[in-house]
Amino acid sequence: MKQRFLILLLLLPILSFAQTNGSVKGLVSDSVHDYGLQSATVTVYKKADSSLVNYQVTNNQGEFNIGELPVRTPLLLSISYSGYNDFSKEVYLDSLKKDFDFKKILLSRDTSRQMEEVVVKAVVPVRMNGDTLEINPDAFKLDSSAVVEDMLLRVPGVTMWSDGTITVNGKKISNVFVDGKPFFGGNPEIATQNLPKTAIEKIQVYQEKDYSKQDISNTEMDSTFTMNIKMKPEKRKGFFGKIGAGLGTDQHYEGDMTMQAYNKKTKLAIAGNLNNTNKTIQDVREAIQNNTFRSYNRRNFGAPNANAGGLNTVHYFGASLQHNFDESTNSRFTNSAEGEYNLRDSRNNQLTNSTTIQNLTGYTITNISDRRNTGSSLNQSIDAGYENRKQATSFSTKANYSWNNGQSSSEGNTTAFRNDTVMASRRRNTSAATSHSSSFNLNGYFNNNDYDEGINKKSFSTNFSVSSNNSESNSNQTSRFESFLDSIYTQNTDRKYHNENSNFTTNIGMNYNGLRSLLFGNYNFWNINIGLRNNFRYNKSDLNANVLELDTLTNTYQVNEALTNINSVVNIEDRPGISFFKTISRTLSDRYYKSISFRTDLQNQFLYQKNTSTLSYRNLERSFHFFTPSSSVYYNYNRFNQYNLNIGLSHNSSANAPSIDQLYPIVDNINKYNIVVGNPDLKSPLSNNFNFNANYNTQRFNEKTTYTAGLNLGYNTFKNSISDSSIFGNNGSRTSYLLNIDGKRSFRGDVNASASFRINNKNMLQVRYNGGAGGSHAPQYITTKKQDGDFLTQLIYTQTRNQNHSIHVFYSLTDLFNISLGESINTNNSQQVGTGKAVLKAKTYGTNARFTLLVPKNFTLSTNVNYLNNISAQSQSEEATLWNAYATWRFMKMKQAEIKLSVFDILRQNRNITNFANDNNTTGTTITNGIQQFYMLTVSYFPRRFGGRTGRSGSRRSESGEQRQQRPQQQFRQQNNTQRGGGRR
Repeated sequence: MKQRFLILLLLLPILSFAQTNGSVKGLVSDSVHDYGLQSATVTVYKKADSSLVNYQVTNNQGEFNIGELPVRTPLLLSISYSGYNDFSKEVYLDSLKKDFDFKKILLSRDTSRQMEEVVVKAVVPVRMNGDTLEINPDAFKLDSSAVVEDMLLRVPGVTMWSDGTITVNGKKISNVFVDGKPFFGGNPEIATQNLPKTAIEKIQVYQEKDYSKQDISNTEMDSTFTMNIKMKPEKRKGFFGKIGAGLGTDQHYEGDMTMQAYNKKTKLAIAGNLNNTNKTIQDVREAIQNNTFRSYNRRNFGAPNANAGGLNTVHYFGASLQHNFDESTNSRFTNSAEGEYNLRDSRNNQLTNSTTIQNLTGYTITNISDRRNTGSSLNQSIDAGYENRKQATSFSTKANYSWNNGQSSSEGNTTAFRNDTVMASRRRNTSAATSHSSSFNLNGYFNNNDYDEGINKKSFSTNFSVSSNNSESNSNQTSRFESFLDSIYTQNTDRKYHNENSNFTTNIGMNYNGLRSLLFGNYNFWNINIGLRNNFRYNKSDLNANVLELDTLTNTYQVNEALTNINSVVNIEDRPGISFFKTISRTLSDRYYKSISFRTDLQNQFLYQKNTSTLSYRNLERSFHFFTPSSSVYYNYNRFNQYNLNIGLSHNSSANAPSIDQLYPIVDNINKYNIVVGNPDLKSPLSNNFNFNANYNTQRFNEKTTYTAGLNLGYNTFKNSISDSSIFGNNGSRTSYLLNIDGKRSFRGDVNASASFRINNKNMLQVRYNGGAGGSHAPQYITTKKQDGDFLTQLIYTQTRNQNHSIHVFYSLTDLFNISLGESINTNNSQQVGTGKAVLKAKTYGTNARFTLLVPKNFTLSTNVNYLNNISAQSQSEEATLWNAYATWRFMKMKQAEIKLSVFDILRQNRNITNFANDNNTTGTTITNGIQQFYMLTVSYFPRRFGGRTGRSGSRRSESGEQRQQRPQQQFRQQNNTQRGGGRR
């Protein structure tokens, strides 16, 4: 079946190419100086009704070549360029002459001549306005209910990737704004899948600095591409949302309510959800993202979460408010405040079965566990923030306060087998707990960076954060441990825990980048910039633990002196340093831009730790000092209108002081299978991290094929890494003694590549690959008991290796159907070098397919299948196939009403299956229950209004001179900027 799907998918583009199409080409030049006019808009219309057929923007030499034109149809070719007279010419292509060459077309600067009437009716779809690409929605004739995304799918050079990413001429769009501001959280789909095309004046794409970064070294990597959806003036006030309710079999239900209202200054969103179908709703943004107006979405938003463990019921309500104190549509300037409230009540019922294996010298321990967990929680949170960004300065602060009440209970059994046949031990445990917690977080930054004037004496930035957390919990835990192979007698434990925790953390970071100007004045010091930096962190944690244990003789609970304690720990870290960075750039107008940047940070790391406890052996005070430098080099090459290449190499080092629980842990022996004993002589581990990355993407106007590729490599070494010397009992118990040991290292490599092919303007084929490999080499000591009763201690090296590969193919025919196929392979290996044991392997194979048929004009049929096959270390295979199907009907004039029939898990096989293999010498399979088959009928209504009831015709007004002056004219093409000032943006 999968082969048939793949063959069909590959044949679709071939069938599309089989159509008979014509083309026109030519060279657009200045009539006086005879040089090519770059970025002139060439548009082809049908002469009969001026409907858009195709268009293109001329390349660096002024050339155009437009294909896929209909034959035997009278056409009109129109050329427009700012400051020049428009050009128009009738064209007729037939089977004998399918290709027409205009040779050279000369445009005159004389603007007195007017275009023919038929051309006046037509609208230029795309044009370059300075360094900004502008898309005109009025040039695309679509259904009256069409949204922005429906239009963008038809714009050559714009790619809507299946994962939600947007690229324009190969450049990834990092921000999507509406009238220069984030739109209800900033997620692109909230704007592109809700706003109607008819409400949009134009869409702008431009490049600007990434002002969220504190250290900007004026390279390509410090800039982002932004898409700004500019609404018509009369449409800058309105509302939209969704109200829906559904009933299903087995008493399943769901209800959705979202409402977003906006005007020039204020945006208000309200959202609510009720469901017992494992839908996950965390905040307002996720709620409104799951309920956009577009009739279908590529990422299956709003569907039950098949990966959610157990059976979950969620009741959610939230609201958000954003207010701008001015009406500016400039994304570079903002003065706004925002707030958000979230209330989430959830209940969970979960069953888990797992099998783990430990390979030891002479024998193998297999643990089989089953556990049942039930719980409920009520969480509330309030968020508030303020941001003020100007030309040279920016300030932002955000605060969050949340509180949570929870209840949980669990019971489980674990049985250990020696060599898979002999029962070694058995443990049964139960617990019941309640908890109350609250937290407060405040963070922000202030930057003063006048980059348009170069790095000067006033260039500095600072960031800060403060967090406070308090919690209280009560639990009752019982445990019964039975050993069948050792002399350890059966142990019964019944304890009551009462814990009170508080934690306070503050962090202050400062960067001063104007030291060169301060020290050397106008002398440029070989153009090497110098900066000072310092990061200070303070943390204080307090614990009040009371533990009562059942005395079986008196049948009363007595204080457990070994576990009851009051503890306070203070950690202080300070990292001062000096930075040197330099950028060398070269440019050739309309050809290329290249730069190489060097940076090194010389910094020290000071650590201080003090612990105070009622348990005297945990009282300590000590300090550390480390030299932790970092350095990097980045190279960028931008070949105009062809491709962009970024390469980076970096190194950094860091140290961490051992925690008090690693030095002097409080050993709670209620879990015999894993007891950790500390080491007061532990040293601070020091890590050195090396990273290499490279990214390539095509950046061509007019091209219907887009390629991107990325490579990331990482290698880490550790000095004095904290490992353990583990003693394994015959009954499967493990006691770990922590120690320092050299020789630990790890590596990671990731590759991603994607290609998008646009065929006949309506067909899109996308191929994406993501892969990675990693591993670690970790030494440790293992002590096991031999048959004769003696103990054997060995130094072994645990090697882990993991790989993941996934390929995804997506094909769509606009307004008709789309289909996607994916395959993923994940492997995890673990081996103990030195024990003679075979490699433990865990593998996961996943296959997914999704098909959506858009039956004109109001029906949508879709289905998706996910197949999962997990193979554990024992070569046992666990399989599950999840098959869902949906049928949707939209009705009413503007398609504002919807009826949807959903079938979830048609085959009744849904389970959550995971495999793992890690450096703790265990591998296994875990299976958790999930929601299974149900049918649901949902009815929804989408209230929508954009603009007033009686908007006056012709009320559109052009952008004022002041607005044009404020709009960020950042470089969309690198050469525009370098001509104005040596690569500054």
